[in-house]
Amino acid sequence: MTRDPAATSDPAQRPVRLLITGGGTGGHVYPGLAVAEAVARLAPAAEVRFAGTRRGLESVLVPEAGYRLHHVPASGFRGLGPLARVVFMANYAAGILRSIPLLLAWRPAVILGTGGFASAPVMSAGRLLGIPCALQEQNAYPGSANRLLGRWARRVYLGFPSAAPFFRGRACVDTGNPVRGAFLAAAKRLEREPGENGTGRRERSERRILVFGGSRGARTLNLAVRDAAPVWGARADLSFRIQTGPADADMVADACRRAGPRFRVEAYIKDMASALDWADLVVCRAGAMTLAEIQCLGKPSVLVPFPHATDDHQLRNAEDCARAGAAVVLEDGRCDGPTLLATVDAILGDPGALESMGRAAAGLARPEAAALIAADLLATAGHPAGTPAAAMGETKERDVVR
Repeated sequence: MTRDPAATSDPAQRPVRLLITGGGTGGHVYPGLAVAEAVARLAPAAEVRFAGTRRGLESVLVPEAGYRLHHVPASGFRGLGPLARVVFMANYAAGILRSIPLLLAWRPAVILGTGGFASAPVMSAGRLLGIPCALQEQNAYPGSANRLLGRWARRVYLGFPSAAPFFRGRACVDTGNPVRGAFLAAAKRLEREPGENGTGRRERSERRILVFGGSRGARTLNLAVRDAAPVWGARADLSFRIQTGPADADMVADACRRAGPRFRVEAYIKDMASALDWADLVVCRAGAMTLAEIQCLGKPSVLVPFPHATDDHQLRNAEDCARAGAAVVLEDGRCDGPTLLATVDAILGDPGALESMGRAAAGLARPEAAALIAADLLATAGHPAGTPAAAMGETKERDVVR
């Protein structure tokens, strides 16, 4: 006989429904997955579903993680011409009309938006139906859609405290960005086996460098690696793991093959937590979730912000890290083979740089972020396993901004 969760004496087993909406890129999908994992830990009987587009990365990542994804028509709206604006408005209206029956039928207790095209119509429909909505803003400089949605979100969870002024009048909580359990587990392994100088580097002469530009790769980084490979390949004290994305995989692999055996080139690294665990130094873009994952494992980095990111938010993200001493920022237009070589050599040539940068990165980490957000969402939903953000022991008074 199946036990009714609603009848259990264990508050964590009380059923509740939460809808997470957002996507397009991994930076908008992974925060939702991290929060969903945390909800499951706090309230195992909770049901979490996602709403997103058919073409975004959520269409792959969400089902892979075992969650149901509801498809909603949506498109971007920034910088569109007159015809494209008409298409956007049509998709936005269609997305709201698609979302309303979904919300009426499934009746989630709360909606969390993580950014991306799909958030706007779903959260708009939720507002019309009186469903509490919350927003998770990953970046130091919020995009225009999240600034708009934040006007009527009941709670805004901030990845960077510097984003708070863009949401004045709303209840903002500086939680940091939520990372998935695989990264938290890797960080705990490093705590148990801290290695050389307590930064996760093992006692060895070889230095390991991880280079990646996101799931689709970064042309600038790939070209720089191609040009730097002959010099790096001649050094027996360096080892490289490189994620290229599909477009440049053959080009980079050919260059590295000619340079020597110390390169591992992959189009896509599925287990990024293990890759970061392996690395001593990371060279990458400055997406907010990438930075959160790097910081969770306390890894020093060379950050090459994507120059065409909305409102140049990657540069702002990177500058926050650099000010803390956790990273060196290399502008995309200057990131060629010789400059990347010089930047990496300068860090490796400074005996204390890897250690100090790694400690600074770890100091920025917010491993509790997913649990804080999940507990606050459950409290908003009226679930007994929830804890309002302002009452959380882990959340300092300064973290709640009104």
